[in-house]
Amino acid sequence: MNKKIIIYIILGILIVGLLILTFFPGIIYAVKDSGSSGTDKCSLQPGYTEESWREHMGHHPDIYKECLT
Repeated sequence: MNKKIIIYIILGILIVGLLILTFFPGIIYAVKDSGSSGTDKCSLQPGYTEESWREHMGHHPDIYKECLT
């Protein structure tokens, strides 16, 4: 019985993780860029247009504050 509970918990965590990555695909870049230097994280990332990258950075002003000035 305990093995079923553990399997359900693991499956639940995987499903929640996949849902988060589906609805917020840019979260990977935000986490990766949170520790990068200013010039690296301000440059255009693959899969974004210039306008969409600026919009993305605007959603995370605490991470990209030096890029938005």
